[in-house]
Amino acid sequence: MMSSIGVDQIAELQWETAWKERSTEYEALFSRCRPLTECGLRQELIFCLLGGHGVSYELARSATDVVMGLCPFEVLCTTAELDSLLQAELREAKFDPRRKDGSLRRYRYPVRKAELIAAAVSWVKDEGGLDTHLREIRCEQERRNWLCSCPGIGPKSASWLLRNSGHAEHLAILDVHVMRAMREAGRIGAVRLPQDYDLAEKCFVTWCKELGASVASFDLFLWEWQRGDIDQIAV
Repeated sequence: MMSSIGVDQIAELQWETAWKERSTEYEALFSRCRPLTECGLRQELIFCLLGGHGVSYELARSATDVVMGLCPFEVLCTTAELDSLLQAELREAKFDPRRKDGSLRRYRYPVRKAELIAAAVSWVKDEGGLDTHLREIRCEQERRNWLCSCPGIGPKSASWLLRNSGHAEHLAILDVHVMRAMREAGRIGAVRLPQDYDLAEKCFVTWCKELGASVASFDLFLWEWQRGDIDQIAV
C-alpha cells in the first residue's frame, strides 16, 4: 500500500522507474565517447574550474567560451598578468543565460576563479600538457589523483573532467544534484565533501550495481533529473 512507503522509497522508486525507461538512451551516450584531444582537454579543464559553487551549467559554458577566446594557454604573459586579464573579462556583464529583461549576466566569482585559472594554466604548462599523462595513466583513480594536483581541482571536478573527456567511466561526479538525490533516496547519511568523497562514491557505485547501470550514465541521469530536465514520473 502507498501509505506504507516512506518518502525516501517513493523518491527511489521514481528514479528507478524513470531509469528503466531511459537507461538505453543514457548508456548509448557514453558508448560513443572518444577521448578528447589536448585542446579539448584544456577547454574542459577551464569549464570545470568555472563551474560548481552555485554557478549554473549554462553560465559556466558561456564563461568558458569567453575565457578560451583569450587563448590563455598560448598567450605570452606571466601568471599574474593572465590573472589580471581574466579578472577584467569575468567582471563584465557578458554571459549567458540572459536575464528575464534580456540583459547578460556577470560571472559570480571573478577574482577567485581568475586566480585559479591562471594557476591551472601554469600547472598544465609545467606538466607538459594533459593528454599524454592521461593516456599513460591506466587507472581511473590514479588519473583523478594526478588531476587533483592542479590548482582548483578536487575529486568532483577531476571526475567531471575525466568523464567529459572520455577518460573515465567508473568515477562518480558527486555534485549537489547527485548528493541530494542520494539523500532523498536514503542511499547516504550525513557526509562531508570532499573529505568523505570516497565513502559517498562507494555508496553511489553500489546503487548503480543494483540497477545494472554504469556509473557515468546514471550519474548524468540523476543530474538531469534533479535539474528538472527529465519529466517527473508519478509512482
